[in-house]
Amino acid sequence: MKVEPIHHVPMRRDYNSPFSAAYSIEGGRLVFFSGCCTVPTYHRHPHDPDEEREWLAGDFREQTERTFGHIKEILDAAGAQMKDVMKLTIFTTQMESQNILNEISARYFGTENPPARSLIGVPTLAHPGMLIEIEGVAAAPAKAERRIRAGDRRGNKSKHL
Repeated sequence: MKVEPIHHVPMRRDYNSPFSAAYSIEGGRLVFFSGCCTVPTYHRHPHDPDEEREWLAGDFREQTERTFGHIKEILDAAGAQMKDVMKLTIFTTQMESQNILNEISARYFGTENPPARSLIGVPTLAHPGMLIEIEGVAAAPAKAERRIRAGDRRGNKSKHL
């Protein structure tokens, strides 16, 4: 698989840019992940109030760290890595915290070719107290490793995407 950043002008270090203009992919798959947040991707519905309080605890930094952790779990299941993320759409109720977001993003994606991204300020998200939600697209190798579904005693294999 070949993933190539596209820069219409040279990416200068002094820009310290938290995003790249675009990416192209050859010989792989695209993985689209749903909006991830501080709440685990799969959880009980209707929501358990005690669990919800626990998930929504913390400031912007803590919620963002948990959000990136949930993204990593999904990418692991798809056979991709954080470095394979090509595009992020980030929704936040705290635009003033984007320097914290940029710091955490740089740790996960580096600064040379971070994902293309959009950052959108919103008045509210799906859960009261939720400060950030991130959806995106990653590149993964053409052949995904099949995994045994948790709890499947027959040993049937299925993709976890």
